Amino acid sequence: MTNPPAVIHLHRDQAASLVRLLRELERFLEECGETVEAAMATHFGLDPASEAFSAAFSLHADTIESALGTENTTSRTPT
Repeated sequence: MTNPPAVIHLHRDQAASLVRLLRELERFLEECGETVEAAMATHFGLDPASEAFSAAFSLHADTIESALGTENTTSRTPT
């Protein structure tokens, strides 16, 4: 039997801060050089690791922004 997912409550300010952090990490990974990309690929066993993580950060940031009802002006996820 599987347990239903836990509900986590965040204050709006905390959720908005999390979105900003995810967007900053997304931008960093998209701008990282080959050395960082190679290190991430080796460490995580994903190639290209930075693209996979960048996409995940973007997806989660979009989801939180949608739940907050805020305008999504920095998303790089195609709609």
